Amino acid sequence: MACLPCLLQCISLQFRTTGHLCQLLVNYFGCRFREPRLTDKQMHYNIVIRRSFFCVVILSANALSAQIPGQREWPFFPPQATDLPEIESDWIHNGIDAFVLERLNAAGLQPAPEAARRQLVRRLYLDLIGLPPTPEDVESFVHDDTAGAYAALVDRLLQDSRYGERWARFWLDLARYADTAGYEGDPDLPHAWRYRDYVIDAFNSDKPYTDFIREQIAGDEFEKVMGAGELPGTHPERVVAMTFLRLAPFTEPRGDESRHELLSEMTSTVSSVFLGLTVGCAKCHDHKHDNIPTRDFYRLKAFFATVSIPRPEPGDGFQIGGSLPAPFYRSGEQTWAKEQRAFFEGEIRDSKKRLQQLTKTLTERLGGQAGFGIQAMGGALGNNYIFGRTPVHEGDPHTSIVNCDGKLWTFFTDSRVEQHTGSNAGSNQGQWFGDLPNPQHISLGQYSEGTGQVKVPDANHAGQIAQILIYDHPLNEIERGELEVWLESRRMTSEIGPDSPALPPGEGLCFWLDAADLDANPARPNPPAGSPVSNWTDRISGITISQTDPRLQPTLTVIEPDGESERGSERVGVHFEDDFLTGSIADAAFLSHQTGALVMVYTARHTHEGYGFEVGGDGAFLSTFVNPAASSRESLDSVLADADNTLLSKEDRRNYRRLSGRERFLTQQLKRLQPLAMALRHSFGPPYEAGVPTSRVMIRGEYDNPGEVVAPGFPRCITGNDDPAKIRLDPFKRWPTRSRRMALADWIASPDNPLTARVMVNRIWHWHFGRGIVATPSDFGKLSGGASHPELLDWLALEFVAGNWSLKKIHRLIVTSSAYRQTSVHLNTQAAAVDPNNQLLWRFRRRRLEAEAVRDSVLFASGRLNDEQFGLPVFPPLPGDIDERVKFSNTKWDTQAGPQGRKRSLYIYQQRTLTMPFMQSFDSLVCDESRPRRQHSVTPLQALAMYNGDFVSEEAKHFGARVCTEVDSGIKPQIERAFQIALGRSPSSGELGEMKAIADAAGMAAVCRVLMNTNEFIYVD
Repeated sequence: MACLPCLLQCISLQFRTTGHLCQLLVNYFGCRFREPRLTDKQMHYNIVIRRSFFCVVILSANALSAQIPGQREWPFFPPQATDLPEIESDWIHNGIDAFVLERLNAAGLQPAPEAARRQLVRRLYLDLIGLPPTPEDVESFVHDDTAGAYAALVDRLLQDSRYGERWARFWLDLARYADTAGYEGDPDLPHAWRYRDYVIDAFNSDKPYTDFIREQIAGDEFEKVMGAGELPGTHPERVVAMTFLRLAPFTEPRGDESRHELLSEMTSTVSSVFLGLTVGCAKCHDHKHDNIPTRDFYRLKAFFATVSIPRPEPGDGFQIGGSLPAPFYRSGEQTWAKEQRAFFEGEIRDSKKRLQQLTKTLTERLGGQAGFGIQAMGGALGNNYIFGRTPVHEGDPHTSIVNCDGKLWTFFTDSRVEQHTGSNAGSNQGQWFGDLPNPQHISLGQYSEGTGQVKVPDANHAGQIAQILIYDHPLNEIERGELEVWLESRRMTSEIGPDSPALPPGEGLCFWLDAADLDANPARPNPPAGSPVSNWTDRISGITISQTDPRLQPTLTVIEPDGESERGSERVGVHFEDDFLTGSIADAAFLSHQTGALVMVYTARHTHEGYGFEVGGDGAFLSTFVNPAASSRESLDSVLADADNTLLSKEDRRNYRRLSGRERFLTQQLKRLQPLAMALRHSFGPPYEAGVPTSRVMIRGEYDNPGEVVAPGFPRCITGNDDPAKIRLDPFKRWPTRSRRMALADWIASPDNPLTARVMVNRIWHWHFGRGIVATPSDFGKLSGGASHPELLDWLALEFVAGNWSLKKIHRLIVTSSAYRQTSVHLNTQAAAVDPNNQLLWRFRRRRLEAEAVRDSVLFASGRLNDEQFGLPVFPPLPGDIDERVKFSNTKWDTQAGPQGRKRSLYIYQQRTLTMPFMQSFDSLVCDESRPRRQHSVTPLQALAMYNGDFVSEEAKHFGARVCTEVDSGIKPQIERAFQIALGRSPSSGELGEMKAIADAAGMAAVCRVLMNTNEFIYVD
């Protein structure tokens, strides 16, 4: 048995590095107290002895640990310098491999072989710049036999400006980046995009991570104040960097409550992003798992107590707060912004002119296209004013039929069905005479509004009325044809006698006004043409409408032939100008009908709204009308909104909506080009503003329930004490509110901080391998499960610090390791049984590309990816109804169908209430909180988006056209080229045969769509 001092030393070392003391003791004693079978009494004594010895060991280990200054549980002690494992193996390229191989050997496992060169070059490109390599890039690497070819490729990609675009996306997830504030209204954050460009620059320039931290937390406090003069200015880049603290979702302010929530969110985000601690869980109560009391949350929050956010801009109804001046500082950016402003201002002027011209054109097209109509109005009827689209006011004879099936009115003009109708009010609900609540009157020639009296003198019919017929059912096609023949036969005589034609065809006729027989007695002749008409009687039921006032009596006339009839015959009619006939209709049969048909033969020569045949009572009525101006009174917007209205084409609608919204959208773009940043500052303090507020614990996290007073300080689980932080004030103490955030940033960015370097290298590892050494990148607490390779994590953290906190050096270290270069296509049943989750890294973990990389790869393959970098957010087209419902309803989504909308996905406008459907299907979310990891689901929607979606279908056509342009020598070479572009390899003989069959049947675009739908296209192998 080992001596106790040696055992205690071993225990102490293990405890410092893992914290798993109990497990170590169980293992230790479990392997050393295996004895022969004992009696029950002997076993009892042994148990007593072991328990006593166990307690002595624990107490001694604790005492030994206490003698070593600053020793705390993992990960709250500084990374420990560890000698690299001494393993002889050609597999080891750098220190990463030594640690990985040591763990694999201990488990009895071997690493997977190195991936093929084609696999490696594709992996590197997708990993480091987020885009696949070109066929030329692949072939160049595959055929480069020099010893340093792989390292040279890594260096070239790390210097590629697309590297910053790729890796900025991951940081923006952490920063909960968005271009809108979220919540109701989701107001625009017009200057947030500048922070996105700042992050891209920071990664491309390999800004030391410590500077990156300080600039985002305290960019305005870099300059030390040594005298009594003015505060030093802040470089605009650092002003932009502090947007990090303002990117949380924001709802309309509620005073102290909102400030409490705002500063609490800053505290939670800073601690999780930079320290990997869920300090926010201690806002309302002590952390349930980690040693973070509520008091420590509010000690951290006190660092932000003096934060000042600019007041809202005038007219900002959402009150989200203003911005700070930040001149454009990037090379050429001022010139670019000036050119963009001039372009947008010119486009506003041009769009106004084009909108005026288009509005005039569309209005003229709609004007005059209104014909016979019917109106149901009053009481429960509402107001439904519907008309046909065939003009009937030129004075020629017309026959109009309105069928009602109880749900809809259907209009026929001169035997032709009206495919589309117009409306000045309401909708087509198919109301009929049976819907009238209390019908009492029937009238002809004027607007009566169901009263039997003229209500509006100028709403009269001007023309002749020859026939009005009402049926008890809608007329079918055969009946309408028979009626047309019958009406043609009536166009020959001015009188009706005993031998006149029979009744109109069709069963169910229940009302008939016939101008050729005014008194409904065929045995008596009509008055001569030109006679006043004082009475007109229905030939079915004897209902009579009359007029005793000679001034309102219409006249009997002959309707002149329209010149188109071969027989040139005449038709008898009653001529109306300002005339009016009315009568009682209480006993009419059709008043109970819910369905039916109304037929009217007439001419109309008026340009105003003229009412004809009306039935009603108590202010409710059903009436016919002819209103030539009806369509001009229609709202152009309502016609545009009516998807079934074919008077305007889809192109008309798209152009009108785009032009009508241009000024609104472009004005917002101009606002984005102002030299401002969505940043904050420290308050100036007395006498200008309030002084340093007293920071208190808010009991249960409630903003209005203050508890004990606290001073700014760091979590004691890290520092081991509750001492207040040392905040350096200026010598004259003129600015007591200043330097708090810099004190916090300096402590976080210190090489002595045990978490900062560990957390960041673990994030990089997670983004390269798909799983971190600590599986929860923003939570290094007890729920994280600890590190799978703690010595490796510490070694990487120390390398990070020693390398001047260079992110690119860590990238280079990781991707040049043999662990990274393993193949993902590796079957090892033993390893799968021992380590099914691949925590020991016995192979490379295959993973799907993120949503942004999938979209970018599709555009890259089609040759249409716009490689323009930086700048304003872009608005790619949205599919289906979203395109109509979202982009024109507010000032946010300004669809860009051209090259601007095909920039990398990083630049897409991040609207918190809208995620692009294609991106969303691949688990992309617009962040409402810090997101350390991406989901990787597998759903049918992904297959549908890739195979049937508008975006991929369109790009597949361009991909096919690209292939045919680049290779014009035949289908096989074209298929070969398509494989090289999409997958970085040539097709097998079987694949070539299958693709040739597809190409023969459906063209090269179909081949390209199939390739983009392969797992190989959207997965990193």
